[in-house]
Amino acid sequence: MRQHFLIFCLIIFVQTCLSAQIGCPGCALNLPAGLPVDTLYLPPLPDGEKGTPYDEDISFRVPKTTTPVHAVDSTTPPGLTISKIEIVSIEGMPPGLFWEASQVEFETALETDGCIKVCGTPFTSDSFVMTVNLKATVFIFTQETSFPIRLYVAPKVSTNDGFTMENVTGCGSTTVTFTNNNPSNGNSGFTYEWNFGDSTSYSGENPPPHTYDKPGLYEVNYHATIDTVGYILVSATVLGVDCVDQLGVGVPDLYLFINNQSGMQLYNSSPHIDNTPLPYTFPINLPLTETAIYSLEVWDEDSGLKGGDDPCGSVAFNFLSTDTLSGSGAFRIILNIQHPVDEIFSTDTVIVYPKPAIPKITANKLATCEGSDTIVLESSFGDGNQWFVNGHPIAGETDFLFMPDSTGYYQVQAQNTYGCTSISDSTFVEFYPLPAVPTYVNDRNNLKLLDTLALPANYSLQWYLFNAPIAGATGFTHCAQVNGEYSLIVTDLNTGCTNTYATTVTIDPNFDCTIGAKDVVLGELNIFPNPASGLVTVQMAAPLSENGTLRVWDVAGRLVQTVQMGAGADQIQVNAGNLNPGMYFLELSLEGRRYVGSLAVLR
Repeated sequence: MRQHFLIFCLIIFVQTCLSAQIGCPGCALNLPAGLPVDTLYLPPLPDGEKGTPYDEDISFRVPKTTTPVHAVDSTTPPGLTISKIEIVSIEGMPPGLFWEASQVEFETALETDGCIKVCGTPFTSDSFVMTVNLKATVFIFTQETSFPIRLYVAPKVSTNDGFTMENVTGCGSTTVTFTNNNPSNGNSGFTYEWNFGDSTSYSGENPPPHTYDKPGLYEVNYHATIDTVGYILVSATVLGVDCVDQLGVGVPDLYLFINNQSGMQLYNSSPHIDNTPLPYTFPINLPLTETAIYSLEVWDEDSGLKGGDDPCGSVAFNFLSTDTLSGSGAFRIILNIQHPVDEIFSTDTVIVYPKPAIPKITANKLATCEGSDTIVLESSFGDGNQWFVNGHPIAGETDFLFMPDSTGYYQVQAQNTYGCTSISDSTFVEFYPLPAVPTYVNDRNNLKLLDTLALPANYSLQWYLFNAPIAGATGFTHCAQVNGEYSLIVTDLNTGCTNTYATTVTIDPNFDCTIGAKDVVLGELNIFPNPASGLVTVQMAAPLSENGTLRVWDVAGRLVQTVQMGAGADQIQVNAGNLNPGMYFLELSLEGRRYVGSLAVLR
């Protein structure tokens, strides 16, 4: 099956199983009506927000064959039956989020629909890269693959009428950034006061990021004063006038106008008000300058009688003239001058949760030989542990005890009920490799270590008979004089790790290894291929000057093949297909001369 298909299928689960493995039971399956039976369907999963509860049900359908995959990935051949899809593991989920699936294995002939509930409260904002491992089976072929995908958890944002805060919650500390929702845009008339709730304050429009470095609940208070309108003469109420209507009788028909100190008319209330009832309020809404002096005049409209309109009174005023003003005679007027100032008070809260104490790791030991004693690491934190190796979380390892099985740097992360975490220092655990198995062969009752180059740099050897050490037998060879089970133990003196090889040896009475070999070993045989499972060629450096005999021995010293070589021959073939898998010792004997070699037979 092609990698493209595995990755494509993987996306189905990555986008739904984004977080941890526990705590979100009971997802509801809710697929749209009319979906094809053999299809790929997955709705998007929304981003999260730090400190905000998250609860989403995601329903999906996986394909029965590769045909739906081919429609979106032409490199995947269509028409192949997918027998099984399985979620193997998910690593690197955002802290605080959890998931639980309706199932993690799909025998697609029986079931293709599933759902996942993703819930919790993410307590870290970041762009998380998760690794999802998936296994897909097509026919009898199964392949595992991994796929990285990002999930963005946005910083917690709090917005009110006055300001917006980011990173309003934290563990141990948090640095909050503030956005003023009432900016001055460079205009005058704006003042701001900030109180951060930790006995510090700031006067200005945009405070710098503020760090809260102790757990607690902090109330942030904001006060904005917006004084951009200035002073406005809203209205003028005429209480009395120093004039009468036509011919000195009746009620005057009043209007008024306002001039600045240069005599320029700024406002005129015309047309007049017939028979103006007093007191009477004229609406004006005229902006005033704080440095100017103004004059207000009230007149009676006479339509040309008595030679024109009659003055009814006047006063001079400025932006502070809010009392009752009097002119000549009975003229009195009240000016309604307003100074509109907008004040905004807003409050919001920053929460800093306590972090757990940094956990400590204790161990019964920190080094051992592979396959030997068990190493146990213990966290000083009771519940809420997560073990790491070489900076990566170890799936499912959340107990306070952990037994590592490989060399690496181990840490434990503690998480309290607030979702805050602390991580321990690294503890290095080492599993020493065992030395190579000291395989030996029986050469005419003489037991010989096959590969001396595989020995550790600093080693010791000891031969055993029936589990008892043989005194003085510490070399590459040992002369076996009695039948029995012989063992050879090699020890790596740098690590103390050992390995052993044992086999039953039957003494060949035709040879006496205590006397010593009468012939001379001249060199190694050139054997190829090696390892082998069929015909093997034994090549000599030069043609034989006389007839020779090639013998093949197994590791127990039994003669399993004999092949004659005539004078003038420079190579001979041995059929390894007739031999059982294992190691064999080859010996070419000439008169007074020997050539030796070893052969590994595989199947």
